[in-house]
Amino acid sequence: MGTTKAIAVIGNVQADLVLRPVAGLPPPGEERFVDDVSFRPGGSGGVTGMVLAAAGAPVRLFGTLGGDQIGSVIRSMLADIGVRTSDIRVIDLPTSITVALEAPERERCFLTSRGHMDAFSKSDLADEALAAPITLLTGFFTTPALQADVAALGARARANGSIVLFDPGSDQFGWSDAVRDTIFSILKECDCFLPNEAELLALTGAEDVADALARLRERFEGVLIVKMGAKGCLVSESAGSPPLAVVPAPVEAPDTTGAGDSFNAGFALGLSRGRDWVGSAHLASALASQILRQPAWRRYLTPQDIEKLDLSRDQATRAANESTGVSCM
Repeated sequence: MGTTKAIAVIGNVQADLVLRPVAGLPPPGEERFVDDVSFRPGGSGGVTGMVLAAAGAPVRLFGTLGGDQIGSVIRSMLADIGVRTSDIRVIDLPTSITVALEAPERERCFLTSRGHMDAFSKSDLADEALAAPITLLTGFFTTPALQADVAALGARARANGSIVLFDPGSDQFGWSDAVRDTIFSILKECDCFLPNEAELLALTGAEDVADALARLRERFEGVLIVKMGAKGCLVSESAGSPPLAVVPAPVEAPDTTGAGDSFNAGFALGLSRGRDWVGSAHLASALASQILRQPAWRRYLTPQDIEKLDLSRDQATRAANESTGVSCM
């Protein structure tokens, strides 16, 4: 393997508390038991940085944590996995926590305390944050003090020669026209957009992915990677090329919290190792699927684990695309 490119992850770092199965909250005043509880590093930035560090990637995670005991525990957990935690600054506020409620019969939901993430701003970023060959900007909607500067951060990173990836996450307030305009202004400074299917539909106001792709292409010329859960992802390299479907092998996954962030980590890892956009999407899908097979306390892969990933479907997809114009693996 040749030299790998360094990666900078800029985004939200917090604590995750995942409970399952939780089909609904108990009635007021009553108590219910759950089968599984997992406490682990969270946030889009935190999960992505953790997965990359565990994989042995040359990554730096730029973010913040609160100055309380929860922040100290999360910092220690990240350090144990290999994250360079000196880039995660301390804010004198309680550490933000997301409680994820999961159940087989319904879509997961989240409750999040704002805490220290409300105060994360560009002043918390070291100058080196924008100097890596690959930069991921993530957690936009959970870091309000940083939002106004994200477009400028992307522009500065690109001016430094970086490939800029952007995954804003979901807008819990409903995707207003002003928010959509802000996202599109940021996309002008980015090389690759990494929404999930629901976020793409919400951003474009479309009812299906095909229509959403057409609408997005009116305002964004870069690479589009649409994460579609168990269906894999779509890769649209440009307006003039057909989208490619990357479909991973099926996996039983009762705990899917952080799967999209693990995908982002795999995608950045692929680019870091010299893979092209499609090849990076294949690595991302394989990595994220394998992480879903891990126990809740080990949501990452080691370099040895990654070497064992089955990427044979990569070539199958490329062959299918050559013959049909659209790949499906």
